[in-house]
Amino acid sequence: MKTTDRKFRIDKDILRFSGIAALLILVGILIMSLLPGSAYHGIGFVLIIMGIIAIIIAIIAAITPKEDMIQDERSVRVNEKAGYHAFWILIGTGAFIQVIAMFGRLDLSYKSISPEIFIVGMLSFVILKWYYNRRGDIV
Repeated sequence: MKTTDRKFRIDKDILRFSGIAALLILVGILIMSLLPGSAYHGIGFVLIIMGIIAIIIAIIAAITPKEDMIQDERSVRVNEKAGYHAFWILIGTGAFIQVIAMFGRLDLSYKSISPEIFIVGMLSFVILKWYYNRRGDIV
């Protein structure tokens, strides 16, 4: 298939996602125009940016054939294994930080370190997914 022969897929999933993206942009514009204050302008701007990114994602998903989006058994297993181990890394990191907070002289609360724990979990998932995909033998 040539790149010039590509056509847009229009199914209910693409239309629903595009509708949500358009709704985000519309709500962002309404918030920026109707509500006073700089905080509301920031929220409206973020909603508009989210809508634009969602429309770009919808266009990319509509261009790709549906058969290309279906995962095979190996990639499903890689995601499952990486997610399982990333979850336990996340739990272990949280437990380790709580032990440091209990026995150390640090005044840590969960609210103050939850973004860092989240980043550790996401990075461990990405790294483990890359590693298991590179290794090749998933059992």
